[in-house]
Amino acid sequence: MYTNPGNLIKTLMALLNRNSQQINQVVRAYQGDKHALMVLPGMRKVVPADAYPVLEIEPQDSPNQWATTRAQRPRYQFRCTLTVKVDQEKYGVDYISTLSTAIVEIMTSPQNLQLPVINETKWDLTGGLCQTFILDSLVDNANYSAAKEGVIRKAEFSWFALINETYPESMWKVNSYSTPTVIRPLVVKP
Repeated sequence: MYTNPGNLIKTLMALLNRNSQQINQVVRAYQGDKHALMVLPGMRKVVPADAYPVLEIEPQDSPNQWATTRAQRPRYQFRCTLTVKVDQEKYGVDYISTLSTAIVEIMTSPQNLQLPVINETKWDLTGGLCQTFILDSLVDNANYSAAKEGVIRKAEFSWFALINETYPESMWKVNSYSTPTVIRPLVVKP
């Protein structure tokens, strides 16, 4: 688990920024031309009134598993909280649903599946130091809620990014001897 979750958030923010025209088209339909989606790393205690709609991305956990003998695959989990301020209450549900769907569509598009992670490199056994890529990602578990009699609407969903992290050959040496990664059993012939 050597990938910095902050760099994964920067990668997601860059992806959403590249697709801001598609996202802000939805925002303008419900709130007018002066508003645009603001994406923030981490949760904020207070968001300015003119910042809505806002998407906050908070790292959660990163369970790990072995991918092969010389690699691990951490699955970084993030909590994404989209908050909108609704001018016309009757459009509140449509607005939060349409905007969250537009964002999730970008985050789960097969074209955006294997993104290069900003400011991250990994050790490749054959190529040396190279760019780290998201191996797999998905959005799941969307929850919707409202506050202040429906004026503030919120959508929360989880996003994960799976990274394949390999180890250099030097990590498998003890004292000047190579430590075997798989021990072969001795076969006894009858």
